[in-house]
Amino acid sequence: MRILLVALNAKYVHTNLALRYLREGIRADFPDSLLMEFSINDHLDRIAGEIYEAKADVVGFSCYIWNLKEIMAVVRKLRPVCSDVKFVMGGPEVSFGAEEFLSMHSEVDALVLGEGERAFLELLKTWQEGRDLSSVLGIAWREPEKVVVNATCANPLDLNELPFPYAEVEDFTGRLVYVETTRGCPFNCQYCLSSTFRGVRFLEPERFRWMFRHLLEKGARIIKFVDRTFNAHQHHAMHILDIVREESEKHPDALKIRVHCEMAGDLLNEEWLDYFRNYPPGLLQLEIGVQSTYPPTLEIVSRPQNFEKWNKFIPKIQTMGIPLHLDLIAGLPLENWTNFRTSFNDVYTVKPDMLQLGFLKVLKGSGLRQQSERYGLVFTPDPPYTILETSVLSHSEILQLHRIEEVLDKYYNSGKFLHALREITELFPTPFDFYHEFAELWQQRGWFKRQWQGKALFDKLWEFLQKFQTQKDPCEGLSWSKIRDALRFDYYLWERPNLIPDYLDLEYSLEWGDTADSWRIIQEEIRRDAYWKTVIPELGQMDRRQWIRNTAVAYFTTDIVHVGQSSRPCWYLFYYQQGNVKAYQYKG
Repeated sequence: MRILLVALNAKYVHTNLALRYLREGIRADFPDSLLMEFSINDHLDRIAGEIYEAKADVVGFSCYIWNLKEIMAVVRKLRPVCSDVKFVMGGPEVSFGAEEFLSMHSEVDALVLGEGERAFLELLKTWQEGRDLSSVLGIAWREPEKVVVNATCANPLDLNELPFPYAEVEDFTGRLVYVETTRGCPFNCQYCLSSTFRGVRFLEPERFRWMFRHLLEKGARIIKFVDRTFNAHQHHAMHILDIVREESEKHPDALKIRVHCEMAGDLLNEEWLDYFRNYPPGLLQLEIGVQSTYPPTLEIVSRPQNFEKWNKFIPKIQTMGIPLHLDLIAGLPLENWTNFRTSFNDVYTVKPDMLQLGFLKVLKGSGLRQQSERYGLVFTPDPPYTILETSVLSHSEILQLHRIEEVLDKYYNSGKFLHALREITELFPTPFDFYHEFAELWQQRGWFKRQWQGKALFDKLWEFLQKFQTQKDPCEGLSWSKIRDALRFDYYLWERPNLIPDYLDLEYSLEWGDTADSWRIIQEEIRRDAYWKTVIPELGQMDRRQWIRNTAVAYFTTDIVHVGQSSRPCWYLFYYQQGNVKAYQYKG
């Protein structure tokens, strides 16, 4: 039999780890096995055409909340012209409610429930030999007049007995590659499918070394652990990261390699801080799911944590060159607008590199799905089952939070408005109030209906500030000049500007000369200062024209970078090189 495994990934750069495990697991018995990867943004007709032309006997799909709709559309296109092909689906989106799913989708022949490495192989063997499917554990299938759901295997798989998933020769240049060193989770979060099984299984670290080394050889530079809680076992996690460091240091592209893993904040401790201090900056990126800081909500979702206890580690980790993303989930039980506002401000205040605001997905099989009526959880009936309202959070409020999320991504998470946001949020009772008011202006002006280029975002923020300024009492002592300086500074950090918007331009200072010509003379003198050769060694390789083209010199009424140290006017030189920019204060 020819077996075709199909992935519809969220983006082209993503890879599907699950199907690679399946491919290698069946290869000995079914050597004629193929894997095709597409993205959900590809034309479905093209996807269906390529699957048809593969002429497979069995086609298996990896199903998640983000791709089930597209997968079913492809299957419906294929079924009329592939009457003899068996279509199989597996993955978290079909592992729960199997009988209902097969009853509704007659195009599908069978489902693989839960971990599929063992069940999928047995299913294929049984089909090939023409035997009864009743003996195959962990599948659901259709008889002529009914759907049958077989029991799952009671013994979980040993990760160390699974085949090497990346045995096929592939080029991973420019791709995001996934690996796992654990399965399971020590926690029992009711919004997560990991709560449906207990225990954590570990991959032997040296088996991971072999995999990691192979991936680097095949061009992988961005590698993400899919482990639910990477630091579930401290010694194991540190051993894995030791291997990452050791193998990366041997590689000529060491500075381009980055691994991403998700940790539990309440499992961090001083030992982890000591470990991170000696870790190569830029090699590791961390994500921590805070989700909420409201204790009653955390208790309901079975994820109690003390954010105030462990958030002290966040700034320390960031100073070690480790980017840190923190996650929040809107729409959790009992968390109303006021409570979520507090959660948002709690997380925002510790200044993560990214604050990822997501919305509850009421997943099939999750504890919250089973208790949805109790907490008034109303969600979309189709994947991804996004929350629409709760008993304490209206649909209107959730729509407002969606707008806040979009503005947060454009401004805070872009990293392009670091200095301006620091000053602007001080004008509001809390950061959440700023993002709420700003998002509502976006809604009123219809700005969400268009995609704006980067510099247009500055225009929108200034327009909001002008509107806001007219509503404030001028006696409140707000430093609008400092806010404008901060916005100008971020503008220069965006890219080398040819022109500065009028609202960011400064009147000439008598201290430095009161004409444009006198300022140009000063800027040229600053560029010629020998000081720059000591801090920018590349200057020695440039002629005068290259140096001018790669720099900008700007004057600021206050020192935006060294907050609290000086409020005196200063000059900065901005050096632009290969998509990066650095700002240097002029000391002359």
